[in-house]
Amino acid sequence: MISLFKSGKAKGCQRRNAGGSLIEFALLCPILMAILFGMVDLGRWIFLDIEVSSAAHAGAQFGSLSQANANSPSGIIAAARNDAPDFTSPSLGVTPVITNCYCPATPATTFGCGGTTCKNVAGETIPPIVLVQVKTQGTYTPWISFPPFTSSVPINGYAQIPLGQY
Repeated sequence: MISLFKSGKAKGCQRRNAGGSLIEFALLCPILMAILFGMVDLGRWIFLDIEVSSAAHAGAQFGSLSQANANSPSGIIAAARNDAPDFTSPSLGVTPVITNCYCPATPATTFGCGGTTCKNVAGETIPPIVLVQVKTQGTYTPWISFPPFTSSVPINGYAQIPLGQY
């Protein structure tokens, strides 16, 4: 009686379904790979964005250590580029800006540093606090071009640290 349920017809049906799984896998594999590579590429873009922002912070931190460092654009550029090893030297643009100051009584208001003095709460004249600002620019080029990212995308970083705060 058991042999009646295991007929050759049932085995043939099983063999025909096994090929269907292979076809489904062959159809879905390119889509899954595109999603996987897209996620890896997105992660690379986020990593490079963090690296460009970190490079701006490293340059501003170097410039804020002393007045001599703040007056050394080449030192600020070198510090920023050393913090972004995944960008070659010309592909990471670094722009140090050391022309803004602020008064401690009004920290939200910045102005040019040329000859301006500040007054503290007691009305005494004090020197303004110099701001070291660094802007960085890099370029992200996707490995796989997919809309809307079919070409290079600019990445920008910015940091501003008061002189003597680190």
